[in-house]
Amino acid sequence: MLNEDTSRMTGRLLYLLKRLSDDWYCTELCHANLKGFNNSYIPMFMSIGTRGISNSKLAANLSITKQAASKVIKELEELNLVRSEKCNTDGRSMMLYLTDEGIGFYEHISSQMVALEKEYKKVVGAKNYENAINVMLKLVEFHQNHEKAAVS
Repeated sequence: MLNEDTSRMTGRLLYLLKRLSDDWYCTELCHANLKGFNNSYIPMFMSIGTRGISNSKLAANLSITKQAASKVIKELEELNLVRSEKCNTDGRSMMLYLTDEGIGFYEHISSQMVALEKEYKKVVGAKNYENAINVMLKLVEFHQNHEKAAVS
């Protein structure tokens, strides 16, 4: 019989980190009483940034379809956090920008994320934190490349 150390199983750790991060999003980020805002919007909302981005680039950055991005963007527009405009250089493309209310919420989330990163660095040290980020970037790249290979 194998004596497995389940505390170090990748699947378990990914599950726990996602669940605990989602809980943190609810208690720390969404306490701004923004009715209708879903935690799943955070990566897309934050990726728009203060300079704006095209719907196509946003979808590509998050490895989702343009249709999936458009669905969430529509919901963010209904919350008055995002506005869309036709691109000046390409009439087929839509540019996405944060509204004034969206910028305020973006700044709120950014400050909370900076505070969380400081806490993480206290727990594991700045060098280990940066190493963890680099490892996550490589793992994301691995999965994106695998996904591209499966499509071709």
